Amino acid sequence: MATPLFVCYANCCRSVLASFLYRQLDADSPALSAGLTVGDCISDRALGMLRLWGIEASEHCPRQLDRALCDRADAIFVMAPAHLRRLLADYGADLAGKTYLFGDPFRRPQSFLRGDYKVRDPSFDERPVEELVSEFLWMRERVRQIRLALRGEGEALIPASEYLPLIQAVDPDDV
Repeated sequence: MATPLFVCYANCCRSVLASFLYRQLDADSPALSAGLTVGDCISDRALGMLRLWGIEASEHCPRQLDRALCDRADAIFVMAPAHLRRLLADYGADLAGKTYLFGDPFRRPQSFLRGDYKVRDPSFDERPVEELVSEFLWMRERVRQIRLALRGEGEALIPASEYLPLIQAVDPDDV
């Protein structure tokens, strides 16, 4: 069974949503999540969204990404190109062979314009959680697609190693 690692900026929302959705699809999955920096606690937006999806996550504590966690994972999914750039710079370019853009891990990017492939963070959205759940239904579908790909049953994932030169052009502050 493949172990996915979902990475966002603070491990308070996007990566948490993805890892809990993954575990909901596959209760035996050791899906992991971490942040490039550690936030204080799970976002109340993420907590509310997960509850509406029937998932209790109030015990989640944000986790700092480290090399050991990267090594434990079979596949790493980042929530923004800037996260990819930082992950490879801080934890090793050799991780590019198993790191993917969560926004679309099935296509090779041709360029990174500001905001492309970046998963918007619902933590900063003041709309009602019910609206966010509707808007983020695509995330549930993406998690399902990733699970199938990791089981060898879906579309092939395109690792960052196939577009390394593009990553250097990414704005490292576009988290």
